[in-house]
Amino acid sequence: MNRIVLTTGGTGGHVFPALAVAHEIKTRFPGCEILFLGGKGPERDMVSRAEISFKGLPAKGIVGGGIKKVFSSLWILNALVMALKELVSFKPDAVIGFGGYAGFCPVLAAWIMGIPTAIHEQNSVPGVTNRILGKVVKKVFASFEDKKGLFPAAKTTVVGNPVRKEIIDSGRSTVGKSVLVFGGSQGAAAINDAVISGLPKLKEAGITLRHQTGNDDYEKVRRAYELNGLNSEAVSPFIHDMGKAYAEASLVVCRSGASTVFEIAAAGKPAIFIPFPYATHDHQTGNALSLADLGAAIVIPQSELGNSEQGGQRLADEIIKLITDQDRLKAMGSRGLSFARTDAASAIAEGLGDIIRMKKMRGAA
Repeated sequence: MNRIVLTTGGTGGHVFPALAVAHEIKTRFPGCEILFLGGKGPERDMVSRAEISFKGLPAKGIVGGGIKKVFSSLWILNALVMALKELVSFKPDAVIGFGGYAGFCPVLAAWIMGIPTAIHEQNSVPGVTNRILGKVVKKVFASFEDKKGLFPAAKTTVVGNPVRKEIIDSGRSTVGKSVLVFGGSQGAAAINDAVISGLPKLKEAGITLRHQTGNDDYEKVRRAYELNGLNSEAVSPFIHDMGKAYAEASLVVCRSGASTVFEIAAAGKPAIFIPFPYATHDHQTGNALSLADLGAAIVIPQSELGNSEQGGQRLADEIIKLITDQDRLKAMGSRGLSFARTDAASAIAEGLGDIIRMKKMRGAA
């Protein structure tokens, strides 16, 4: 394995699994060159921090998009031409996409060029771009079982969602009253508002908080902590060292994107999930229920948070109820570990090696 292209973008939920696979490839093949093709979002900074070469391509989400709408979008042609040029120059052995519109054209371009291709679908319900690409790629890696049969069964393997090594190694259940709050890489206003409203009750219960807010709500949340006499330094727009954040947490309050669900399981942390209700096909609820059905998490629909004051009380009560029952927290964390697939990145790296070897064997025949 000499050169590999990874492609995706938009949110950390797409990018972090790709980086976990990149780390696995580098560990197995130290001389392998990796190129990351993404969009113009936060992925550039995330990939640069991982010291991986990055090239940006045009990409735009399509609200209510279907297959026809994808191919009628004006940015597609430009991105496809740019992707073809990058692949001709880089000459990868294989290209793998991790979902999202930023990863569509590079995989499609690789297929056109006859380069071995694969995708990884993170969520319980596949997005439109991966449903299209699943028809042409050599291999489909899935986080969850494809219960609706949206991918060809013969080339689909359930591997789980790749998790960064620092999170796998972060430790298990932590005794105490430390709660980690985050709403994904870009934050979640509904969660931030509910926590702000519940701060007096959480402070009274002796809860220690670590809070990732996203950029938009950072100042508002930080001021609320200060007004309630809480440590405002525990508030940040983004947490880069998530391994440390998970290690110090007794309980996690968050959204339920696939990456988050698998990270929490791999870290052995109990969770309160508040799924994003407007996710495509409500896939975040499906993701959350995968752990909740095992008794590893609690699910609170965003609609149950009501207005910020009522929602704050509801969330604070649930946090306090769980945090004061350390035996239950420990049991929840253990059940999460039974769900974790810490070998997902390894399985994907092996699968990429398989499709590369198949290509070489056909070329030699």
